[in-house]
Amino acid sequence: MKKLFTILFLSLSLMACNSGLINTLVESPEIKGIQLKSFSIADKRVIFDINLYNPNPFPLPISSLNGNFKLNQLAIGSIAAETEESLAAQTTQIVTLPISFDTDALIDAAQSVFSKQEANYHFSGGIDTAVGQLPFSKKGALSVTDVIKALLP
Repeated sequence: MKKLFTILFLSLSLMACNSGLINTLVESPEIKGIQLKSFSIADKRVIFDINLYNPNPFPLPISSLNGNFKLNQLAIGSIAAETEESLAAQTTQIVTLPISFDTDALIDAAQSVFSKQEANYHFSGGIDTAVGQLPFSKKGALSVTDVIKALLP
């Protein structure tokens, strides 16, 4: 009798998985905000904090993170990392993404800042969770004066 019950339970579980029932029961996390935490030419990196809210009553695993950073539409850095983090149940937590700059790309972007007298950035990427990928994007502007001062010896 136990074997029959086990087989029946496994069959129903597999049918539920195939029908997408689990995906309808598990809510996707939400991005509550993205903040530029620091931009350092000296350290050759930019750091963003992403506020993620998990609406589920259980922790939600994160499997990977990726992001790209562009300055004046020139790609100067990216990140792609595997992780074993989890979003705590029904809370908002911060995921920090540090992006290291490619030196040659940074020089090209610095020349663009000098010539255009603007320093517009675009940060985009995705966070892979157990229920799928959560894409994000943030645009903004850096102080041209601060960028130029950081470049001068």
